[in-house]
Amino acid sequence: MPSALTYPGVYIEEIPSGVRTIAGVATSVAAFVGYTRQGVPDKAVHVTSFGDFERSHGGLDRDSPVSYAIRQFFMNGGAEAWVVRVAVGHATARWQLSDAAVVVLDVEASSPGTWGNNVRLSVEHTNARNPDAEFNLIVSQLVTQGGATQLVVREQHRNLNMNAHSPNYAVSVIKGASQLITATRPPGLVFANEGFAVSQAIVFPLAVSDRVIEGVIDGNTAFRIDLPATPANVAALVADINTELTAAGLAARLQAEESDADGSTAGTGCLRLTSQTAGERSAVVISAGAFGGLAATLHLGLANSGREFTGNAEHRPSVVGDAVPTSLGGDGSKGNAVNLIGSQSGKTGIYALRDVDLFNLLCIPETYDLSEGEANPVIAAAVSLCEEERAFYIVDAPSVKVLSDVTTWAAGASQSRNAAVYFPAVRISDPLDGLRDRPMAPSGTLAGIYARTDSQRGIWKAPAGTDASLNGVSAIDTPLNDIENGTINIRGVNALRNFPAYGKVVWGARTMKGADAQADEYKYVPVRRLALFIEESLYRGTQWVVFEPNDEPLWAQIRLNVGAFMNNLFRQGAFQGVSPREAYFVKCDRESTTQNDINLGIVNILVGFAPLKPAEFVIIKLQQMAGQVEV
Repeated sequence: MPSALTYPGVYIEEIPSGVRTIAGVATSVAAFVGYTRQGVPDKAVHVTSFGDFERSHGGLDRDSPVSYAIRQFFMNGGAEAWVVRVAVGHATARWQLSDAAVVVLDVEASSPGTWGNNVRLSVEHTNARNPDAEFNLIVSQLVTQGGATQLVVREQHRNLNMNAHSPNYAVSVIKGASQLITATRPPGLVFANEGFAVSQAIVFPLAVSDRVIEGVIDGNTAFRIDLPATPANVAALVADINTELTAAGLAARLQAEESDADGSTAGTGCLRLTSQTAGERSAVVISAGAFGGLAATLHLGLANSGREFTGNAEHRPSVVGDAVPTSLGGDGSKGNAVNLIGSQSGKTGIYALRDVDLFNLLCIPETYDLSEGEANPVIAAAVSLCEEERAFYIVDAPSVKVLSDVTTWAAGASQSRNAAVYFPAVRISDPLDGLRDRPMAPSGTLAGIYARTDSQRGIWKAPAGTDASLNGVSAIDTPLNDIENGTINIRGVNALRNFPAYGKVVWGARTMKGADAQADEYKYVPVRRLALFIEESLYRGTQWVVFEPNDEPLWAQIRLNVGAFMNNLFRQGAFQGVSPREAYFVKCDRESTTQNDINLGIVNILVGFAPLKPAEFVIIKLQQMAGQVEV
């Protein structure tokens, strides 16, 4: 009710309806794991077209089965995918941009690969040297167009500087805006062209704030120097600071020099740290400018209101045109089974998908090229991951498997409801090999068919039948007849067939628990995928229930919202039955959640559904009619 009733009249109050709409999750987001020519290794990258994949991972490559699988996925109806690059022995192209001989900016390609060797960097200066000396960085790339190689400008980063506190700080701007390069600032910026550091044990630049200098000795001992508030003159200031340096045990001294920060002798003076050893001259300039002005400011001449050393702030890369990498990149090569599986703690290999919010289908085409002993551990790890993530794995059998032993292999490789295997392999016309046929793993093609079927008919429709045509497939690697199809179908291996009227189609819809002998309730692919869809949707759609008061008002809201979601699926034709009562139920009440559950903070929601199972066997009975005898 309103917080205070103070005057006679009518008060308006809005009351929540309790309706929290549960939205169904996407059903056909595919994940592909394997070697690609370029891309960030062991990181899931989102793509929505094959053009996206070309830009991020380099497109088709004859050594990359996953590149062909992704092409087939989008060709057959796929719309959204994640790609994890698994490669070994790769290297990243790198540049070092210098001010004279001092490296002020380390640049590297955004991902490993030889593609970075075609990138060129140009530096343009925009104004005279000052504490925020600005420059432009132009990123170009060599491309081949019409048979000719030319340099094309890809990115332009303007008005950059080396001031870490500036909104135009080069490292931050490049990190946020560039798709081709990343940049870092060398730690300490030791200016080798002016000499060498006073003491390698001191970490530069020192942290300075107003009248305090702080630093580190030998990597762990910190020191602090409080500067005098009102020095009588520069000599007194220098003496006071040196006293503090001596007390801190530093082998460095502050010295006034009649030179500018760049080392010229015609300047008005600067202060720099120097070594006690004769002949050593520090590269670290604390301040530059007229000594009288220095004594007055009490900031030791620091640029940007004392936030940064003048010497560091002034540095920027020298002008350069189309600089080639100082260190070349390399593509690396395909990993083995261990690399494909990766590390759970390091989130490498298939476990890079842990960082993905949602994927429904998993494809690892490289298992087709592995031996049985290498492929089986990969398949087992992938099945385990899919069961944890409520995803479905389309398994590629090793290429050595033939009709006589593929069912035996499948029975030993995995017994999972969240996986399906198809036989035989498919052949495609390879555009990188004069359009000659190339046998390849079928998982990418099938993932596209799953996506197409989900879009056109719904996840409850089996991705098989005369509508499940294999686009982009020139031939089936091993033609099957009806008898051969029957021998593998009853053992949970799905067939790919070629029919005269319909062409090349998927002719099976069983999970790897779909053998007749197992009599599993999730025998069929659409039934299992529908269950996973409902689980994921309700998991995400009931998060609001956590910490709500656990009693009948909450249970009623749960029944209302979950029931509305299930009823929507029923109206779309996802369940058996002619009425909601026959199709599904939602139970959340005192029977499902006992007082002991309430005391433990538990609310139990029971959801049941009557799945549609595919008409796998069509039986037509014919009977001759006896001649009609008139009576």
